[in-house]
Amino acid sequence: MERTYLAKIVEWYRKKEHRKPLLIWGARQIGKSYLIKNLFADKYLKDYVYIDLKKDEKAAKFFSTTVDDEKYLQFIELSYGKKISNDCPLIIDEAQTCPNVVTSLKYFNQDHPELPVIVTGSMVRLALCRSDKSGMDAQLFPVGKINSLYMYPMNFEEYLLNRNKALLSKIIEAYKNKTPLEAYLHEMALDVLHEYLSIGGLPEAVDRFLESHSYIDAKEVVKELYDNYISDMALYNVSNEMILKTRNIYRNIFSQLNKENKNFKIAAIERGKTNRDYFGAYEWLDFAHIIYRSKHKSGKLTSPLVDEEGGLFRLYLADPGLFAAESNIDASMMLSGEGRGELSGVFYESYVADELVRCGVPLFYWTGKQQHEFEFVVDVAGVIHPIDVKKGRGTLNSLKDFRELNRKTTAVKISSNNYGYNAENDVLTIPLYMTFLFAKDISENKFPL
Repeated sequence: MERTYLAKIVEWYRKKEHRKPLLIWGARQIGKSYLIKNLFADKYLKDYVYIDLKKDEKAAKFFSTTVDDEKYLQFIELSYGKKISNDCPLIIDEAQTCPNVVTSLKYFNQDHPELPVIVTGSMVRLALCRSDKSGMDAQLFPVGKINSLYMYPMNFEEYLLNRNKALLSKIIEAYKNKTPLEAYLHEMALDVLHEYLSIGGLPEAVDRFLESHSYIDAKEVVKELYDNYISDMALYNVSNEMILKTRNIYRNIFSQLNKENKNFKIAAIERGKTNRDYFGAYEWLDFAHIIYRSKHKSGKLTSPLVDEEGGLFRLYLADPGLFAAESNIDASMMLSGEGRGELSGVFYESYVADELVRCGVPLFYWTGKQQHEFEFVVDVAGVIHPIDVKKGRGTLNSLKDFRELNRKTTAVKISSNNYGYNAENDVLTIPLYMTFLFAKDISENKFPL
């Protein structure tokens, strides 16, 4: 399995000057261990020390007693018979089981900046937060003392990287040249995209599908991982009440997004409760990157786009496969044009949200008069562009309303249509399968026109 993150890790390792310890973190089962050991260490290093804190009880027990980097190095020399150096990096996996390891990176950076140290962990900030009775991790988390790489599930680019590299190259080439794909390639790309919408980007599920070509096998993996995420909420939350609240939110994201008014309202789940009553649970899930929150904007927009405290919001799950699992959709609907025509548009909306978040683009949506809306609005170098996400063909009914209140800018339609630009209406059409490229441009403050 190839991951685009590998290039960043290799660059980090080779850049000896000003290099800090590297923390790779993210949700469970997104491929952190495979990336750092199988893709990086085994292929790029002649020698290294790899410690899995879930398996190595002796190391976990010792590290839990101290954050002293000198004692870590002494323990490693005595236990593994190796000395950490630039030619023999230290890799510690599953650090969430021993929060002291994360805190120790501060001292590695201060005392041994020449040593390459890599630590991986799931929800490490939450583990640190729970390990501190005050509920604050400011002193425990080594802010400013580490290089940090947050990992997400495989996006569509990475799925293509493992599924069909030739098609990926064609998509990138067409996007760079601002030209539509040939008709047969366009249909092929849409077919692979709908595979991805059904399976998602959790590496174990992708690997199972590419190996067996079985949707049933892949979706069994996704369902198991979906349930594991729910179970994990008991490990890092601070109370039983918070566990129930986070699970209530997590299990209802599809149903709330699929209703006519897509704003998330806790009153629809628990009578007599408001979003304010669940504020901590929203924050926890958002902080854990298990869900993504899109904030509401309306009327005239100004740059930069900022959150409105206490305002309306929509929620998305952090992976298309998890979203499909929660919806209980029949995977066969993804296979044909007729079935896709019956799909709810929220599958595409959620997918676009995931691609934007992965690139660091903040999520905002806009509503106007008479139920007019744009699923997303983005700020590119001080210019705000509306984005409409459609599962098929269609007009931007909300555009006139938006432009009456805001400066006229290029609108974007992300849909199953091929690439194109309508100069008369100033509307750029991005095919769904090019969303990852569009999101990269937006994150770099570039508008692709």
